[in-house]
Amino acid sequence: MGQSASTSRPRSSKAAAVTNPPSPPPLSVAPDSQSPDDTTTGYDYSSRLPDECLACIFQSLSSGDRKRSSLVCRRWLRVEGQSRHRISLNAKAELTGAIHQLFSRFDLVTKLALKCDRRSVSIGDDALILISLKCRNLTRLKLRACRELTDDGMSVFAENCRNLQKFSCGSCSFGAKGMNALLENCGLLEELSVKRLRGITDGAANEIVGPGRAGSSLRIICLKDLYNGQCFGPLIIGAKNLTSLKLFRCSGDWDKVFDAITERNNGLVEVHLERLQVSDKNVGCLGSFTSMDGKRIE
Repeated sequence: MGQSASTSRPRSSKAAAVTNPPSPPPLSVAPDSQSPDDTTTGYDYSSRLPDECLACIFQSLSSGDRKRSSLVCRRWLRVEGQSRHRISLNAKAELTGAIHQLFSRFDLVTKLALKCDRRSVSIGDDALILISLKCRNLTRLKLRACRELTDDGMSVFAENCRNLQKFSCGSCSFGAKGMNALLENCGLLEELSVKRLRGITDGAANEIVGPGRAGSSLRIICLKDLYNGQCFGPLIIGAKNLTSLKLFRCSGDWDKVFDAITERNNGLVEVHLERLQVSDKNVGCLGSFTSMDGKRIE
């Protein structure tokens, strides 16, 4: 009576009541970002830098940072190697096998130090000759405890590296012949330092070391702990433009050398003598040089 038919609401199923959350949109990757697993994406901004600018950056880094940075890519390895002009190597005999590869990378080296410890066998003539072929533009060479080097190896080295300006050796075994070859071939040599050269002994008393072509370019000579060191007398006398002379604990009679030095108009400005056999007369004459700025005698 007066009642309308009731309509029942349909019950929503349980599955319909549960709604899945909307899935997040995919992350967009910026063009210049680089994911850890994909090294092909991204952009290398250093590729725009000229090699010269990249080399300047390497030169401002520490030695350790340079080594690590050079491993980033092949280009950085090449540029870093070409920007190195000075290297120091452990000159053990094992170095010989790595010389070709080493100096193919560092092909613009001008300053080289080869140092070996006293308990190890050093590189020999073959290694030094190979280095001279790879580094013809060397201007400085330092040898320490390279006892396996002989006069023959030094002679070939001097012929291949004629642009040498500074040479220093200590505790080596070559003698007067090797030194003469160096002074004859390296006409640009300005500084010579020799310490404990074992190849010059009593048996080599008649061998002298002359100025060679370096006589007009030598400015500094330093001799230390040399037995029969007066064989360097002709070198000192023949160095026409010598400005600094340092002699430390070199045996022999040096009066003849200083007689010849004081007789000529000398440009020496610095003389350092320590434990040297020289007369008071010659020592006094050294003080008469008008160009002398420093004199030290012990």
